[in-house]
Amino acid sequence: MIPIKNENANERPTKTSAAHIDRALLSISALAIFIMGVGAFLISYHILREQALRHLQTLISFTASQSQSAIEFRDERTALDILQSIPEGEGVSLAEIQDASGTALAHIDARTDDALGRFATWVGSARIDQDVVVEGRVIGRVVLEGGSAPMLRVLQTLLFWFPVGMLLVGLCALLFARIYTRRFTHPIRQLRTFVMQLIENRDFSQRAPPSSLAEVEDLRLEFNTLLDEIGLRDRLLLQSNALLRRLAYLDALTNLPNRAMFEQTLQKTVEACDRDGTRACLFYIDVDAFKSINDNLGHAAGDALLVQIADRLRVWRPQETTATRLGGDEFVVLLAPLDDMIDPTLLAVELRSALAAPLHHGECVIYPSTSIGTAIYPDATRDMDEFVSVADHAMYAAKNQRHLQGRTTHWQSVATLDTPSPTSDLTDSNPSTH
Repeated sequence: MIPIKNENANERPTKTSAAHIDRALLSISALAIFIMGVGAFLISYHILREQALRHLQTLISFTASQSQSAIEFRDERTALDILQSIPEGEGVSLAEIQDASGTALAHIDARTDDALGRFATWVGSARIDQDVVVEGRVIGRVVLEGGSAPMLRVLQTLLFWFPVGMLLVGLCALLFARIYTRRFTHPIRQLRTFVMQLIENRDFSQRAPPSSLAEVEDLRLEFNTLLDEIGLRDRLLLQSNALLRRLAYLDALTNLPNRAMFEQTLQKTVEACDRDGTRACLFYIDVDAFKSINDNLGHAAGDALLVQIADRLRVWRPQETTATRLGGDEFVVLLAPLDDMIDPTLLAVELRSALAAPLHHGECVIYPSTSIGTAIYPDATRDMDEFVSVADHAMYAAKNQRHLQGRTTHWQSVATLDTPSPTSDLTDSNPSTH
């Protein structure tokens, strides 16, 4: 498998999605609180100003009705008492009672020229006047200015509680943002953790857990579908690799290791002998008169004979040896390590005997005959290629000797099994012809 690399590892954002969501929710909440607070303050100011104006209208009407007699009799003392009777809490900063000519009978001015006074005048002071009418005749006028004090007291209270309310609402918004963020980002973090574990463990049989968010659930299903495809691809890849390995290292006919795998095995065996000071024995095997079997009985009989030879080699000393088909009718058996108490010549006789059992094929019984050459490493040579060459030359020497002795592969018809078989029905006139 190709390792998965995070190509954007150096470009990761410095903030997580949870942090972005927290900031966005807090920013939106703060802006909403500010707009709502300013709006509420302005609406409250407008309502309070209207109430103050109505209250001032009521107050001036009451004062006008009380000052009729004082104006008619020009009683300045009574007029002043009327103005002084207005409660200070009403916030009247200027009060005046005038006669019909506009001359002031009584006057009270509580206005100040400091910053607070100017602010009170700017915020909520109003100046109103009302005629004093008796029997349809205007006998005077009352002038009042002010009315901002009650409104300022209410506004001061609002200004005090406004930041407290904003703080409480902000804390609630923060709590809501954390809860909402956790509910939103937890499935994403869970999916990310699953992906990281998947990359680390390389176990594509796992599947992402269900999610409470529809979008993440859709992503999970698509991701699991992708994992199914990856799993299928891996299985097909393993099968392809197994097939390629089989084609590369196994003989198609006999399923024995081929020459490529034998060379690797021999290399490791030689290295082990050099490292551990042990010995190895190589048997080079050739089927006598194999070409005559193909020519007289057909290639199917020849293939059956090779398969049978391979099966016998596979079960001969399976814990100690490795059998290989080099090609054609040539096989090798590598035995390692070789016990110092065992005679390789006797092993060759034992191996030839194991391969000589008759083979039934169709209407014939084939009696295999093999020539075996033996080489010992490192007794014969310390070179790996020469090790094989020595065994090959020894096999040819044994083959020539067996040919001179008339020992070769032969067959007999099933119908004549009760008749003593000849020494050889098939004679290989040239020992080098396989």
